[in-house]
Amino acid sequence: MMSLIPSAGIQSLKESLSKLKERFDGTDGEPYVVESKKFKALYFDSESTQSLMDMQAPIRLVVSYTETMMGFLLFHANPKSIAMIGLGGGSLAKYCHHYLPGASILVLENNSKVIALKDKFHVPENSERFRVLEADGAAYLRNTEEKFDVLLVDGYTKLGQAAQLCSEDFYASCLACLNPDGVLVINFSGAAGLNQVYQERIDRVFEYPSVLVVEDDRMNQILFVSKDSSLGAPSEELMRKSSDLSKVHDIHLTRTIQNFLAQRKLDSR
Repeated sequence: MMSLIPSAGIQSLKESLSKLKERFDGTDGEPYVVESKKFKALYFDSESTQSLMDMQAPIRLVVSYTETMMGFLLFHANPKSIAMIGLGGGSLAKYCHHYLPGASILVLENNSKVIALKDKFHVPENSERFRVLEADGAAYLRNTEEKFDVLLVDGYTKLGQAAQLCSEDFYASCLACLNPDGVLVINFSGAAGLNQVYQERIDRVFEYPSVLVVEDDRMNQILFVSKDSSLGAPSEELMRKSSDLSKVHDIHLTRTIQNFLAQRKLDSR
């Protein structure tokens, strides 16, 4: 299995971005693409990477938090319906489309300029089982009657996560849109204290407690919550699932489940 982000690749990207920084500063958060010899990246500004793609392996998940978000497989290994809020460079969308052929995938992205860049990141064309829609994710979930096995929320702008994706009403919409054994996964990036506030809101909405996993680089925190009790499965069972899934998925699920179980243990004290 390939490593997540080779240091040489990161340095190459930084050098490329540095050369383009003056050109793109002050674009009011409009998305733009930076390419190095090995990677292609999506940016809203010159500070943070929104998405990163390996030019030689476009489907491979490169950034560690996206692998962690795929940890939903431990609780729902063969979903039939997946909804995502936030397209970015399509990392999660591409991976799920390729490795979960039995799943119908809906991606909600409210920025038309991000959608216009999807071909640059090899995002699949819309089809019967794969759709990218220009829509406000919170409004869509609030008004839809669709149900999903998995809901992935990774919606960011230049200013961070949109306020409408952090409200208790939004989390209630997520709960309503999940099937009885559905799983919600959210990428939080920012102040840990604020993320705890969001987690408290989620725990007021969902019957079963959530687990907030801190990424190794501490830049992201990934929240898992389920409509049923599957997140409380025995450690041995989850480790076994991780081992089995790693045989068919090109992601580091062992790292994810170890971090998940460590946090779950802390939460139980």
